[in-house]
Amino acid sequence: MFTGIIKNVIKLDRVKKNKNDMVIHLMLPFPANTGDSVSVNGACLTVSKILGKTYIFDVSSETLFRSNLSNLNVGDWVNVEPSLTAGDLLHGHLVYGHIDGVGKILSIKKTRDTYEFILEYPSELSKFLAEKGSIALDGVSLTITEVKEKSFKIVMVKHTLLNTNFKYKKRGDIVNIEIDPLARYLQRLLEFK
Repeated sequence: MFTGIIKNVIKLDRVKKNKNDMVIHLMLPFPANTGDSVSVNGACLTVSKILGKTYIFDVSSETLFRSNLSNLNVGDWVNVEPSLTAGDLLHGHLVYGHIDGVGKILSIKKTRDTYEFILEYPSELSKFLAEKGSIALDGVSLTITEVKEKSFKIVMVKHTLLNTNFKYKKRGDIVNIEIDPLARYLQRLLEFK
């Protein structure tokens, strides 16, 4: 599990795309061991091998299908976060690293001290989105400020923008979406009512 509070944005070192999966190489700014979970753009990946200072991750076909990781190229900036350990503070919200789908940035508007992002989302996620609800975008814990039929809005403070890969985002970019896990479980319970 993760918090969605991103402290590290790094460049992708190497990508090997196969027919059904992918291998990525990252120089993590924090220690990790083989088998550890690391959030990469919000997707929970497992360290499969370590070569010197390079950490290698195998990305499954399921993760590629559901996320924006298949679009990654060498030099792209990714958000990374180590998994929580016992006693860590939870400043964001619980983020599992299980990507539910991708969204497309429709607009970015700078206001005085904030940035408003409007994103298009897959229709199957509409039942999980609520105003003032939590959402993780590329692994960043955010609050939904408005939900419409095909889009939602988040407002990001300058600190978050400058300390995540959102400082490189532009209109048309694709981001990973993870809905609030509580909404997922509540929806499942309601199906059995």
